Amino acid sequence: MKRSCKLIPSLFLFGAFLFAPWAHAQGVGASGDIAGTVTDPSGAAIPKAKVTATDTAKGLSRATLTDERGEYRLSGLLPSTYTVSAEAQNFQPAAQHNAVLTVGQTALVDLRLTLSQVTQNVEVTSEIPVVETERSHLAETVTQDYIKDLPIDRRDYLTFTLLMPGVSNSTRLAGDQDFRVKQTPQSGLSFYGSNGRGNTVTVDGGEANDDAGGVRLTVSQDVVQEFQINRSNYSAELGGASGAAINIVTKSGSNQTHGSLFGFFRNDALDARDPFAFSQALAPNQPFNPANPDTLGQPVKDTLNRQQFGGSIGLTLRPDKTFLFTAFEGLWQDAQSAVPLLTNTNIFRPDNGITTPNDQQAIISGLAARGGASVPCLRGQPSLPAAACATVLQNFLTINSASPNPLHAFVIADLENNGGLFPYTTREYLASVRLDHKFNDNNQAYLRYGYGHDREENPDVQSLTGFSHGSSIHTFDDTLQAGWFHIFNSNLQNEARAQWNYNDFNVVPNEPAQVGLNIYGYSNLGTNIFLPSDTILRRYELADNVIWTRGRPTMKMGFYELIRGDHSDSHTYMPGRFFFGSLPGGIISPCLQVPAACGLLTTQPAVINGLQSASLGLPQFYQQGFGTPVYNFTRPFTAAYWQDTWRILPNLTLNYGLRYELDSQPSIMNTDKDNFAPRLSFAWDPFNDHKTVIRAGVGIFYSSIYAQIPDVVQTLGNINNARQIALLLVPLTGAPGSPTLTSALVFNTLFAEPVNPGNPTSPTFITCTTPPPGQLACIGPAQLTQFGLNVSNTGPLPPAPSAVPLPVLFGAQADYQSPYSFQVEMGAEHELTNNLSVSATYVYIHGLRLPVAIDANLLPAPINTLTLANGQSASYRNWGDPQCRLNPTNCFVNPLILQNNVYSSAAFALYQGVSFEIKQRFSHHFMAMANYTYSKARDTTTDFNSDFAPFDETNLAADRALCDFDQRNKFVVAGVIQSPWNGLVLKNFELAPILNYHSGNPFNLLAGLDVNGDNHPTNDRPIGAGRNTGLGPDYFSLDLRLSRTFRLHEKASLQLLAEAFNITNRTNYSSVNNVVGRNFGLTPSFTTFNVSGNAALSPTQPLGFTSAYAKREFQLGLRLDF
Repeated sequence: MKRSCKLIPSLFLFGAFLFAPWAHAQGVGASGDIAGTVTDPSGAAIPKAKVTATDTAKGLSRATLTDERGEYRLSGLLPSTYTVSAEAQNFQPAAQHNAVLTVGQTALVDLRLTLSQVTQNVEVTSEIPVVETERSHLAETVTQDYIKDLPIDRRDYLTFTLLMPGVSNSTRLAGDQDFRVKQTPQSGLSFYGSNGRGNTVTVDGGEANDDAGGVRLTVSQDVVQEFQINRSNYSAELGGASGAAINIVTKSGSNQTHGSLFGFFRNDALDARDPFAFSQALAPNQPFNPANPDTLGQPVKDTLNRQQFGGSIGLTLRPDKTFLFTAFEGLWQDAQSAVPLLTNTNIFRPDNGITTPNDQQAIISGLAARGGASVPCLRGQPSLPAAACATVLQNFLTINSASPNPLHAFVIADLENNGGLFPYTTREYLASVRLDHKFNDNNQAYLRYGYGHDREENPDVQSLTGFSHGSSIHTFDDTLQAGWFHIFNSNLQNEARAQWNYNDFNVVPNEPAQVGLNIYGYSNLGTNIFLPSDTILRRYELADNVIWTRGRPTMKMGFYELIRGDHSDSHTYMPGRFFFGSLPGGIISPCLQVPAACGLLTTQPAVINGLQSASLGLPQFYQQGFGTPVYNFTRPFTAAYWQDTWRILPNLTLNYGLRYELDSQPSIMNTDKDNFAPRLSFAWDPFNDHKTVIRAGVGIFYSSIYAQIPDVVQTLGNINNARQIALLLVPLTGAPGSPTLTSALVFNTLFAEPVNPGNPTSPTFITCTTPPPGQLACIGPAQLTQFGLNVSNTGPLPPAPSAVPLPVLFGAQADYQSPYSFQVEMGAEHELTNNLSVSATYVYIHGLRLPVAIDANLLPAPINTLTLANGQSASYRNWGDPQCRLNPTNCFVNPLILQNNVYSSAAFALYQGVSFEIKQRFSHHFMAMANYTYSKARDTTTDFNSDFAPFDETNLAADRALCDFDQRNKFVVAGVIQSPWNGLVLKNFELAPILNYHSGNPFNLLAGLDVNGDNHPTNDRPIGAGRNTGLGPDYFSLDLRLSRTFRLHEKASLQLLAEAFNITNRTNYSSVNNVVGRNFGLTPSFTTFNVSGNAALSPTQPLGFTSAYAKREFQLGLRLDF
């Protein structure tokens, strides 16, 4: 009932405008202005001159009168090409043709009228200034020339955003271990070091975002007329983002029928091989015999076959009245992805200290050399002769198919079956239709429908993610948008817009019920812990905006309502997972942990690596959830704004405004109600010649709260002693109060138990992929009762009698608040020639109240200090300290709760950068842009997932470090060059290059085990290592498009083209194996934690590269335009 009441004001306002007359204009975020001054031959202002802007493609016109200063402004115009004319009594009419207006632009068109006794049109030949002297914020517009002519892979036009200053690719982390959840994708666009969330994308003013900071399917590239990238300090009319606002404008029909047909084709015969494409060192079911020499995987060529095709047509149904535009695009791709899990069988042997700092073989060799000396070989067992101990340890640490321990054969088989090359299949379809209608000179409306379907099989099967851990993405998206426009008079206009969207986003695991097996640094196998997931979004959007010009001030005000419905069936934690990482060598032998105890005085200690831990059945923890995975929320998002663009002087424009946003949350979370966002900026043309502008601005920008945060609080939280999904965690060290209940006991017992007791050869509860009847996963509550784990979704928490055992909880900070950024920018732009400008800009972005998961069950633990191998000391809080074991309540709020993760608005980020840009508008057969950015970005967390929690969860500030997407240097050049020759052989050629370089992104070194005893093993770093001290590889790519156009008819042409991506065939590594072990800083060769990847190492070795971006690729295409 409360939600319905909130809708009444917005529906009333929308309805009030719905019954008003409507007219020609364009929506907020998808329009531009034409402004200028009309003067006489002496330069004196001409008041009350009539200025008309006519869309040359549609014949639609807008008119206004100049004020007493001779100034005029036409606001809310559709981006297009216009003829701007002026007429006044006793003057000859004048007109400027081909005035191109882009989205978000204020095009300055000054007209000078001459005295005349005879009416005669005067054509103005000057061009619109290349410098926008009224724009006060940072923005770039990607025009149709770039969209159509630059080389682009998969025709994903939003990737052109990566060519802009301060923008980086957030699709992948430089570190191989990426804990971001598949069903919460981000946009892929990191602005100023952000994690790719916090941006907003609109199409014709209607939002195109999902509930997690990602972007829904939008429209085909041929539908896009242009799009504007508002990078910082944009006006109050745009909101819902702490980062960038990207506004896409779609094409519409015109009085002339126009259209296109196209096809692009790729095949692996023209492409270079993926450097990580190897055959498996062992074929499936092939045993590994340690007595034989090691075998290596051999380079193989990954396959690819892609066809991308489609077309569009725009026409008039009634000239100057009704226009139609429709388009379709399809993508068929059959590719392969490389998973280099088993490229060398030496990973099954003891570590030798060459390929990894962990030198188990040195201890084995040292024991063998000691002969019959008695040593304490195995933990808890009688001493053995050193040589015999060497043989025992060799066998223990070698993973052998013939071992009596069946786990050895299981581990080998899992790697054999999950590595190599796997199909990566894509089927994507985008269709849209747009209808525009002009009722009269003051009324216009449009209706647009878009449909998208994307099916991608195994997009995440790559790097160290095996096939069984992979998934498929099935997306369906329907959008219906309507807009009505009305001009009350030349100074007052209104826009109302409504949009309906239905989005079905499914992430389907390849093995839907198998328990996950995460072998840190070696492979991720079994079902992803958060899958399957089926999310249905129903989003209803209402907006109304008014533009009111009063002389030099132009005010905009509006109201916005977005109803976000989210129905999800997300099996969060329900498949379960066993986490295998490195373990102290003393678990097996004192000789491994303290070699001196076995007479090896100069030998360094060794640990058990993650692969050996799996073969020994020693998971660091077992985690699983049980219950109901369905949740259903409706969250209204309400906003209102007021914005004024005031030309204080002819050469000084002040933009100031205030935006208010109410991001309503379910009752389980706080709704932040004080989200007021003031914004102020100016643009100053110091010489009043439209050639130079100095810009500066400051403002506050709020981001939406991601739906997954209240979703997780609802499903995994303890609400009135009820837990929709009861989540438990069993550590290897034993459950609190029950030291014999360990993750090893659970794993080994279930590995030995067949799902079908009547058939001993049936899969066990660890190997099964089809759950028993009545269960959602192979392991269910019935399988845990034998361990005394009686799972319950209701009841009190420990230490109450009959409490739910070993709980892991999620909650939200009581006063949880919306994240926001404080933005400052200043810069200058200058026109060098009529079409060439240069600019320099400084940007400061301070992100505040960013989401981070903090374990509220942890109290400050004792500080332990060690001396690193380079002589420096390292201190860290240790919840495994003896003081904590003796008095757990000194270190844990409730020692019987394993984790109490609380989403907090406590993280922050800081970016500072300087960028330099050169822009060449098309002239003399040439257009280009180039930019260089030097920047530094720091933050305290990567994402809101609890696996990204800080190493010391009582001291978030200690995790302040370089952002995962920090890029110190970035340089981009792009352009389009047309052949200047008219000869038969060389005419109509076009060359379009893109050169892209950026320095590497940081990555986080991981220990692969719970270093500090806080029950959070995934996020722990080596002792002494700060966050993100590794540096990923830099990136360089040169892409080219060469095309030639053949004129078939006066109104038809055929274009043949060839595209090359990464034409230099450079290996651009994309991820590093960042699991380096607990004792990385304690090994004798250690000097610094500031490390990088090493191409000489294999993917399963610490700091070995695990994947790369595409090598050289070629694409052929043809295009028919008519």
